[in-house]
Amino acid sequence: MQQIRLEAQKREASGKGAARGLRRAGHIPAILYGRKNEVIPIRIEERGFRDFLQNYGENAFINLEIADHGIESVMVKDIQRDPVSNQLLHTDLLRISMDEPITSSVFITLAGSAPGIREGGILEFPHRQLTVHCLPTLLPEELEIDISQLEIDDRLSVEDLSLPEGVEILDDPHTRIVAIVPPRVEEELEAEGEEGVEIEDAADEDAEPEAISRRSGDDDDE
Repeated sequence: MQQIRLEAQKREASGKGAARGLRRAGHIPAILYGRKNEVIPIRIEERGFRDFLQNYGENAFINLEIADHGIESVMVKDIQRDPVSNQLLHTDLLRISMDEPITSSVFITLAGSAPGIREGGILEFPHRQLTVHCLPTLLPEELEIDISQLEIDDRLSVEDLSLPEGVEILDDPHTRIVAIVPPRVEEELEAEGEEGVEIEDAADEDAEPEAISRRSGDDDDE
């Protein structure tokens, strides 16, 4: 897999105020750690990091050039974003070695057109990424799943996937990834509506008259 060059600088100040100052100046606060080496607080230019993510994704390997430190082989471990503005707030970078296995999340993409969808079935895609364990050189950019043979009521789980040699999925083998489920027909919806009316009517018939309570002082006023 291609290794991308990024530049960074060490940062001395810490805390929320310092982090906000870095963001205003167009940088992202970050932490570099891993492989039992020192933890290094760093800052990365936001524009360059955002371009990296858009062009290569979070699983690309980075040759991180840190001023007055040297070059580190790293990958993105975690990214914090503002939930409203989607602004990049902070990132964790993990040191890697090309001859040591890593654990990483990989997104799933679907390929093909399922016959079950053309017949009116509904696509369910509840699990959109998997956790894999492998050497960095074997880490897939994405996991593509072919759904071109799926009929209504068919499903694919983790245990159904074929993976390259040396790549292990850590998720439960029975985890459902994708399924084609039957559509809900109008008759079912109407039946549910009628049943709801009948239950409501029955509840009205069986209801007892509402009891009216009085305070003890009310009787004295009559």
